[in-house]
Amino acid sequence: MLRKNDGLTLIELLMALAVGAFLMAGLYRTLMGQQKTYTVQEQVVDTQQNVRAAIDRMTTEIRMAGYRKEILASAGNIGGFTKIINPGNNASNIGKNDDQITVIIADKAVTYKLQWDTGDPSVPVLVRVENGVSEVLADNIEALQIKYTLKNGTVTDSPGDPDTIRMVSLAVTARTKMGDPQVGGDGYRRRDLSSVIVVRNMGV
Repeated sequence: MLRKNDGLTLIELLMALAVGAFLMAGLYRTLMGQQKTYTVQEQVVDTQQNVRAAIDRMTTEIRMAGYRKEILASAGNIGGFTKIINPGNNASNIGKNDDQITVIIADKAVTYKLQWDTGDPSVPVLVRVENGVSEVLADNIEALQIKYTLKNGTVTDSPGDPDTIRMVSLAVTARTKMGDPQVGGDGYRRRDLSSVIVVRNMGV
């Protein structure tokens, strides 16, 4: 008597393959979603660290504006600047939202401004210029807005007399390096950071 050997029919095999493919597709989609989320979060963190480091540098140096101001008084000008703080409202280096500021610290003229990156003209960067020598502080900085509080409490973009400045307020907008098609508009995620600086050597 022959024993009956049960096995898989072709239909059962095809169904098993279809279920396996469906599960694999789900796992792959989940993995890709997690990878994309990780990449996006990494870009956002890099953007925040980038702009935070730049603002810290700006805050430190703007606070020191007027240190050893007797050097400026004696020389008459440093780097062509005759004031301790030299505002530049709407400098238009990148077209919009780009103020600039130059401060005198001892024998240095330090300027902060936006410009297009020399390596990639589509990338706006924040640069620091010291006595004519330029360095990039942060990439993908598309807005730098500066306001000034005067000794009478007035807040303005363009102080008539820079010697009356007592506080400087910075607002910086940074964007991620790459755009994301799932984000509205141009696809960039943006972060805004601000700082209010008391200029300790003004009015002393």
